[in-house]
Amino acid sequence: MSQSSNNPSTSGVSRPSPGRKRSEASRIAILAATRELVAEQGYEKLSIGGIAARAGVGKDTIYRWWPSKGMVVADAVLEEAQPFHLAPPPQSGPVDEDIRAWAHALARDFADPVRVGRIRAVTSAASEDPATAEQLYERFTQVQRTGFIDRLRLAAEAGEVRPDADFGAVADAILGSLMYWATAHRADLRVESVDSLLDVLLRGLRADRTDGQ
Repeated sequence: MSQSSNNPSTSGVSRPSPGRKRSEASRIAILAATRELVAEQGYEKLSIGGIAARAGVGKDTIYRWWPSKGMVVADAVLEEAQPFHLAPPPQSGPVDEDIRAWAHALARDFADPVRVGRIRAVTSAASEDPATAEQLYERFTQVQRTGFIDRLRLAAEAGEVRPDADFGAVADAILGSLMYWATAHRADLRVESVDSLLDVLLRGLRADRTDGQ
C-alpha cells in the first residue's frame, strides 16, 4: 500500500510464452467472450470450453496465455477500458465533500447490474486462486486504497483531519462495505447508501473532534 500511483499495476498481467506470437484479435475475442458469459451465466457456470467456443478459438489457445479460468476473468474485467471508477478522491474542496464524491462514484459502479456482476465474478475467482486475488488487489483494491490514503494525508497536512487517524482502516471500511454489498447480492444499494457510513467515519476523522462528540 506504499505506492501512490493511481494507475493500475500491470506487473502480474499474463504474457505469452517465448516464441509464441500472441494474436491480438484472439486475445480481444477471448476477453470479450468472457465478459459476455459472465453477464449471462455468472462465474460458477463459466468454463474455459465455453469461452473458447464463444470466442472462436481452441481451449489450448486460452491455456497458452492464461493459467486458469480465474486469471482470464481477472483480465477480462480489469483490462476493459474504464471498467470501474479508479480515480482517487478529488482535491476540489473540503475533504468531506471530496471523499463523499469519490465514494458515490464507487457506489454507482457497485449499484450497476452489469458492473456488479463482473465484480462478483472476479471476487469469486480470487477466492479460488491466490494469483487472481493478487491481481484484484493490485489492479483494483490497492489503486483505490492508495488514492484514498494519499487524499487524507493531504487533508491532515492542511489541518482538516486528525494526523493520528488510521487512514487505511477508514479506506478498508468503505471498500469492504461495498464489496460485502456486492458479494452478498444485496439489491438495495443506492449511491446514497454509503452516506450513513461516511457520516460516522468522517466525524471520527475531523481534526476538531473532541472526546464525547
